[in-house]
Amino acid sequence: MKKYSVLILLFVFTFNVFSQQKPIVKTQPVKPVEQPVVPSSKFVGMIFNDLSYVLQEPQTLNPSKGTSGANAFLFRRATIGYEYSYNKNVTGRIVYDASSNFMKQAFVDVRNITSLVDLKVGMMQTLSSEVTEKIWDYRSLEATVLDRKGFTDEFDMGLTITGRTNAQGTSYARLAVYNGNGLLAENDKVKKLALAVGNWFDKYSVLEAYVDYENLPGGKSTIDAKVFYGMMSSKMTLGAEAFYRLERKMAAGGKDANPVGASLYSWFEMDKGLRAVARVDVVDNDFNVSNAGYREIYLNVGIDYLPVPEVHLIPNLVYTKNLKKGTGTEIVDDMEVRLTTAVYFK
Repeated sequence: MKKYSVLILLFVFTFNVFSQQKPIVKTQPVKPVEQPVVPSSKFVGMIFNDLSYVLQEPQTLNPSKGTSGANAFLFRRATIGYEYSYNKNVTGRIVYDASSNFMKQAFVDVRNITSLVDLKVGMMQTLSSEVTEKIWDYRSLEATVLDRKGFTDEFDMGLTITGRTNAQGTSYARLAVYNGNGLLAENDKVKKLALAVGNWFDKYSVLEAYVDYENLPGGKSTIDAKVFYGMMSSKMTLGAEAFYRLERKMAAGGKDANPVGASLYSWFEMDKGLRAVARVDVVDNDFNVSNAGYREIYLNVGIDYLPVPEVHLIPNLVYTKNLKKGTGTEIVDDMEVRLTTAVYFK
């Protein structure tokens, strides 16, 4: 009897223990709540100034003879702007340039208007200089070669459609339609078409081909084409571009002209906050003509001191040599020393 009493007590105890345990409930994973995208904004701007001294320049009436030029404080560029990002895909920007009294940028940029396709509309930096200037990075010293020679504009009014192979834009094609007048208002019925196709081999190097076409009154037209390669790192950049231009019926006597040229430039860090900057352009004003006109060699070298990352103090030398073709008039070399300051607000 005792044996059965012990078994009954053991059973009752075991039942009470298990009956007090709560059943195990499988919980479902909780999905993170997506936070709403908060719009962001910032002020942007830049200031470029020169203290310039012209050592030699061609005399006005006798360019084969040189004369010393002016020394002056020069106000090259001062912009102030505002950028507003509504979300990760839509951004608007407006930038005013006090030095030229023009609106330099006023556009809306919509990424992924459809999958991997972007649209930008308004006054914007043109395809001819947008990628190139990122590598050159010294607009404070001089514009890139096509812009410096007045063949293309840094900014223009129009629209740009960009197609990308992936979210990062490793390979891309960009088609733009511009007024063709730069910062000036449209004054004709024709538009300038531009196309840029490029590939970023990694986040440090890019190869791009560019071409534009503009039909002008009187049967005239222009075509610009260039190939550009650039590479950059935190310690240096290197850029090289070659261009060809056709000016149809725009030379003397209604003939075609073919300016061609190339540009090579680099900066590299010599020490923390100290860079060496060098650039050379070679331009033939008309490759079709061998007995008239000039070939130009443009050289710019300097030392860039950065007390802080966005402030540049750059003593530099600008040297321009015009080599005559045929029996043309000699032009004396142009030499200028400058202290250029550049301040960026980003």
